[in-house]
Amino acid sequence: MAELQTYDIGDERIDLGSGVSVPRSWHARVSGEKDVPGTITVRVEWDAALGRSAVAFAALEREGGGVDITSQVLREVRTHWIMTNSALDVVTVDVGESQPIGARVFLARQLAREGREQRDSILDAIAIYRVATALSYPPLKLVSDTLKISQSTATRFMSRARDIGLAPEVRIQEPRRAPTVDRYFPGAGPYDPSRPHSGPSSPGGPSIGL
Repeated sequence: MAELQTYDIGDERIDLGSGVSVPRSWHARVSGEKDVPGTITVRVEWDAALGRSAVAFAALEREGGGVDITSQVLREVRTHWIMTNSALDVVTVDVGESQPIGARVFLARQLAREGREQRDSILDAIAIYRVATALSYPPLKLVSDTLKISQSTATRFMSRARDIGLAPEVRIQEPRRAPTVDRYFPGAGPYDPSRPHSGPSSPGGPSIGL
C-alpha cells in the first residue's frame, strides 16, 4: 500500500487570490507503490509560466539488491498523482478563521454547501478554481464536481468571472487528465484506496483574500 510523506515545505507561499495559497516548493516521498520496487522522491515547484504547480524533479531509488530500475518500472511512477496528493497537504485557504484551513477541508465544506445565490456560486467557483490550480488538478472539473454542476455551467461561471475581472487568470481549456485522488474526505468523493499518507500537522502561511 502506497505511503506518501510531504516534507521540506518552503516558507515562501504564492498567493493565488480568494485566500488560496501554495508553497513555492516542497518535496514528497512515496514508498509501497504497486509495481514500483523502490522509493519515489518528487520536488514540486510553483511554475509561473505554466500558472500552476509542476514537478521539477523526480527520482526513483531501488529498495535493495536484486532490483533493476528499468523503463518498464519508470512507466509505473505516477508523478502527477504524487504532486496532487502532496499538494492537498500543503495548499491552504484563508476563510477568515483563526488559521487557514487545508484544501481538503475547504473542498469538503464547499461540496456540502447548499442553497447558493448565483453571485455566491461564482465567487465559490473562483476559489475552487484557484485551489485546483494550486493542486495542478483540472480546474473546471473540480469546480463542476465540487459545486455539483455541469462542466458547461462551470465553464460559463469562470468565463463570466474572467470577463468581469474577478479572475483574469482563468484558462478555459482542460489540457490535463485528472489524477485519481481523494480531493475531499474519504467517502465524500472519488477515492483512491492506495492513498494513505501523512503530511504536516499544521500547514500555514499568509494569504490575502480576493
